[in-house]
Amino acid sequence: MALLKLFLGVFLLLQLVLHVLVGAAEPQTLNCPIYAGVPGVPGHNGLPGRDGKDGRDGATGPKGEKGEPGVSVQGPPGKAGPPGLDGPQGERGPPGSHGSESVIESLKSEIQNLKAEIDTIEKAASFSNFRRVGQKYYVTDGILGNFNDGIKFCKDAGGTLVVPKTAAENQALVRVSVSSALSTGKPYIGVTDRETEGQFVDIEGKQLTFTNWGPGQPDDYRGGQDCGVIEVSGTWDDGNCGDIRPIICEIDM
Repeated sequence: MALLKLFLGVFLLLQLVLHVLVGAAEPQTLNCPIYAGVPGVPGHNGLPGRDGKDGRDGATGPKGEKGEPGVSVQGPPGKAGPPGLDGPQGERGPPGSHGSESVIESLKSEIQNLKAEIDTIEKAASFSNFRRVGQKYYVTDGILGNFNDGIKFCKDAGGTLVVPKTAAENQALVRVSVSSALSTGKPYIGVTDRETEGQFVDIEGKQLTFTNWGPGQPDDYRGGQDCGVIEVSGTWDDGNCGDIRPIICEIDM
């Protein structure tokens, strides 16, 4: 009995293996009838598809009605355009009177300046010894006198008692003094401290902008030296205003 059960088990197992092998080699058609079931719930809509290509242009539609006029508002200015062509030259106008008067006045001024310069040259040339330095002349006739005499003489001649205002003028004065044989007499120069002792000014009372005092000068020797003189070396000294000395004048251009 047990042997029979074993035999039947092996037989069934072989049938099952054969059935599997045959079913894997050839697909079998199910002949079982399929019955329609109950419809399911509709699914969700899918994502939209890609846009299709543009179609061909259609026919032009009819012209629309005329719209309402827009609001009158000025827009912003546009860019500047290129410069235009030069126009034709106009006719030349008559000369103005103002320009002519200006030229005449300018010529008058130049003539007056020339006359003044000629007058200065004539004054300088009237002296036996004269030398130009910058815009002035140093002149002398070898006349002698005290300080006050020198001031008056030079004024009457149209000038002033000489006062060098630069080193160049100081050297020019020395050359005039030497060439006219006046250097040994120590000519006067127009500086004085008669008003305030120790404070030398020019004969108009103005402060001096240039001096060339010698060593230890001015020293007001014995309390009586209040007027300036010039040495042959070009250095200045103070002397007695009453001494008789050479007079040299200067005439400005």
